[in-house]
Amino acid sequence: MKAILFDLDGTLLNREATLLVFCKAQHQKFELPLTQEEFVKRVVELDANGYVPKDIVYRQIAKEIDLSAEIEKLLFEDYINHFHKFCVPFEGLIETLTLLKCQNFLLGLISNGRHAGQQASMEALSIESFFDVVLISESQGMSKPDAAIFERALERINVKASEACYVGDHPINDIEAARKVGLMTIWKRNGQYKNLLADNIIDTLPEILSIMKVHNPIELHAKEEKDDRV
Repeated sequence: MKAILFDLDGTLLNREATLLVFCKAQHQKFELPLTQEEFVKRVVELDANGYVPKDIVYRQIAKEIDLSAEIEKLLFEDYINHFHKFCVPFEGLIETLTLLKCQNFLLGLISNGRHAGQQASMEALSIESFFDVVLISESQGMSKPDAAIFERALERINVKASEACYVGDHPINDIEAARKVGLMTIWKRNGQYKNLLADNIIDTLPEILSIMKVHNPIELHAKEEKDDRV
């Protein structure tokens, strides 16, 4: 195995937690005719795990609570300009990427979404420098589950599908699509989908290290000290 490719939202970025924090802050910024709890709940529902465009989300919110077109526009622009400032990483993100990189794995990211928004999220998480290839659907003119976007990533790092794996959370866009290309798959399990057909299943990012047989040097040193004492 030479390369590990990742999804972003729901895999490296805890988008659910990020959206909750952002919506609470947005409610405080704007005077809206509903409680913070009601606003957050409705945005989360309409957002549909990030698969509904945000202009449509805020258009529906504005319609439901009779907001002016100006406020609707301001809410949407606030999301575009400030959502990334609230990015919440999954636990162990930097440690996992650092150790994989230290073992000379090529790392890549394939993400659906707006280029500027996904780029801003990567920068907010301080992870952009880890990747040897980054493909974001808007700028590539193709999106997952299209096999072509996976094949383009492999071509750019000069790695065969059989030499790489893909880590993602979506059953179709990530796991099923990557399997069809011939990539080994690692599903980051969440509460939205039932267990599905993947080569490996993880709940936390550091579990990738065990799959790839990468040892944390701190844990390895502790084990060696214990063995010496025995």
